[in-house]
Amino acid sequence: MQANTSPRRTFGFLGDNRWIVWGLGVVVAAVIILTGFFYNRHNIRIFADGKEVNVVMRGGTVAESIKKAGIPLGEKDIIEPSPDTKLTDDLTVRITRKLRINLVDGGEVSEQWVTPGNVGQALKKLKIAVNPGDQVVPDPGTTVKSGDTIEIFRYSDQYIQESVKVPFKLERRRDTSMEKGTTRVVRKGREGLIQKTIKITYRNGKEIKREAVGEKVVREPVSKIVAYGTVTVKEVSRGGEIRFSRALTMTATAYSHTGNNTASGVYPYRGAVAVDPSVIKLGTRLYVEGYGYAKALDIGSAIKGNRIDLFFDTEKEARKWGRRTVKVYVLE
Repeated sequence: MQANTSPRRTFGFLGDNRWIVWGLGVVVAAVIILTGFFYNRHNIRIFADGKEVNVVMRGGTVAESIKKAGIPLGEKDIIEPSPDTKLTDDLTVRITRKLRINLVDGGEVSEQWVTPGNVGQALKKLKIAVNPGDQVVPDPGTTVKSGDTIEIFRYSDQYIQESVKVPFKLERRRDTSMEKGTTRVVRKGREGLIQKTIKITYRNGKEIKREAVGEKVVREPVSKIVAYGTVTVKEVSRGGEIRFSRALTMTATAYSHTGNNTASGVYPYRGAVAVDPSVIKLGTRLYVEGYGYAKALDIGSAIKGNRIDLFFDTEKEARKWGRRTVKVYVLE
């Protein structure tokens, strides 16, 4: 009886061990699967537009995590670390937006992309130098927004030397030895000369202002001195004298009968002379050297300025007179 029961007891023991081994295998496999499942889970923090978005990923890349987070990307945005970086646990991803702006530098227009910040920071990142005296619009401290226009006005100065003539003064002096109405140049005038330093200001290459910032006298001006007569009495032939308001030096020509009356309406006679009314008014009494007393009664198309035409009774006398320079006295 004892020999029959011993084998059956051994068989039962082996059968129980197989079930135990099988059970342990299942447990180990489950542990391995669950360990792998949790091990591949990555917590990713994504910072964009001033916000934080958290996503859980089982492997993958930075680009895939951004896509899962539903964050749109611009063509110039900066992603750190790079989009193809493999994910690791507790990885931090930062997205820096780039803003499109219009830059007008010295009149030249271009499109630029900058990271968020103010105008001054944008120009620094673009490696655009702003020189002293240049003007930036808007102010460098202004926050940049997409689509903004930043304009830099470039200013420069140029200094040149410019010679400027200084007109001379006219000095008049009385001369009691000269007849009234006559003048004489005692000393010729001479212009002075000043050298000025001119500052020319340019904005974007175009001149906007010109100003004198210094000057140097190269030559002082010299006044012109003119003597004028004061004598109003003159002795004439045969011990007589005349009183006059002024004396004129004039070119005198002669004419004779033409069959026409004078401009004053009277028939010409010796003593009737033609004048320029802008110099001597019609009807004025005169005394002409070498001719005698006369009266301005006529005009002529050729009689302009300091010219006078004297009437003679005969053509022979007129021809004999010809053309002369004479003194003409305007009588009082």
